[in-house]
Amino acid sequence: MKIEALGHSAFIATISRQDGSHFRLLADPWLDDHVIGDVGGRFPRIRTDWAQQEPIDAVWISHAHTDHLCPYSLLDLHQKLDPPPRLLLPTSLSYLVQTFDEFLPNWPITLIEQENPVDAGGIRLRAFFNVRDSATNEDDCMILLIDNGREAILSEADAVLPMEDPSVREMVGEILQDAGPEQRIFLTTRNELEATMASVDAPDREARKQAIAQQLEETTLLAEAEISPNGAEVCPWQMESTVRIIIGQGISLPHEVVGDWNHTLFPIRLEDRVRFEQEVALREKLPVHILSLQAGEVVSVEGGSPQPITTIAGVEILDGEEERNYQEDAENFAEFPVAPLREELRDPQSQHPVILRYLQDRYLPYLIGQRFPAVEHRISAAEGQYRVRVRYGNSEKWIPRDYIIHFESLRFEEQPVAGDAQEEYWANDLDDYFQGHADDFSTFCRTFPGGSNHQYWDCLGMPFLNNDLVQRKIRHHFEQAKAGKSAADHVLPLWSFML
Repeated sequence: MKIEALGHSAFIATISRQDGSHFRLLADPWLDDHVIGDVGGRFPRIRTDWAQQEPIDAVWISHAHTDHLCPYSLLDLHQKLDPPPRLLLPTSLSYLVQTFDEFLPNWPITLIEQENPVDAGGIRLRAFFNVRDSATNEDDCMILLIDNGREAILSEADAVLPMEDPSVREMVGEILQDAGPEQRIFLTTRNELEATMASVDAPDREARKQAIAQQLEETTLLAEAEISPNGAEVCPWQMESTVRIIIGQGISLPHEVVGDWNHTLFPIRLEDRVRFEQEVALREKLPVHILSLQAGEVVSVEGGSPQPITTIAGVEILDGEEERNYQEDAENFAEFPVAPLREELRDPQSQHPVILRYLQDRYLPYLIGQRFPAVEHRISAAEGQYRVRVRYGNSEKWIPRDYIIHFESLRFEEQPVAGDAQEEYWANDLDDYFQGHADDFSTFCRTFPGGSNHQYWDCLGMPFLNNDLVQRKIRHHFEQAKAGKSAADHVLPLWSFML
């Protein structure tokens, strides 16, 4: 078995069929220099000569976030991969099949349903959803399992199974033991984004130092909980011939942005995470092998052990890790504009009914069902009126309008502007979200105009509840890519204040 890391969550998995031929799967191929959802950049940027690669049999997309499902990368691959691969999709992305058929002709599509294996010429492919109780914006992510009856590769992507739970760890152990009795790879993506956001949001160096110290402590505790024995009778870490590989951390600021911002990102690196986990495994005398792979690196697993890490032929790495080594004393602090992503003046009279409809039809059911906190406590804490304020206009001139819910009428309705709102947004940003021109992560380069939380924005990023918004976004960017536009054309104008 072999894993070739292409940066962030993208990788190529190779596993042998019974006749000795290789099955090669390319997963989550965001390979562009820019990421449209997070309006950021890729680190490192890579260039792949696909003519030097063995053919790709299948392309797998784990979920709809654009650092995994990138229309610009997919259209580029559609021109370069020969013969055409099979496109494998989790059943949760069924609503995008028509879009993929239109923009990626000649790529046959296979939907993988939970508990329904797919045969790929002697290779068995299975997928299953995460088992966490709480809802997340990655609920559409499916965990992929590839096996040939002797060896197995499990990729959890952004699902991140709760391996601290003994029942979950035992379930995973049984799956891997059955699928790969001889040897197995557990591949996980870890971005340690909480630490990055703590660093970016820190108002000064001392606050940053304290925040990162707290994040280091929390990451150490999490590594302990995920690796140390917890009573699971069948534990993948206690099996001989299990290799745990960690990839990730590929999103940064666009390389065109001036300054040393990249030196404030990822204060907890992949190698830190590996070290924490290795220390637990060593202390507990666990046989699991734990390692990380950076973009452009490849590792083979033979006889249950990882072989020396080498570089991938035909892959050029444009950026070095030294260009984003974390620097605690970096003088970059988040002072992003209090402004909409796009400043042009739009028609408030057409924006207002759409914003109210989404508050009513999406956000209110979300608030009632989410219960973190429960809607009755949310309204009570707001002294009986939970208020969402929307600024219509741009950063130079705007008119606020308030929408509230209260116990007398548990429906959002417009009321006179008064006091402080619990949430506050720009109408243009919400408008962009509805049109597929923004998503949950697009406001990274902005400061919200007010509010103590921004649950309405987060609500719009929840899969299943907002598949129509996701479909609009993916179609929009396929259309842009087909018209010759690039991801940079979408991202860089939003960073004009730092270019």
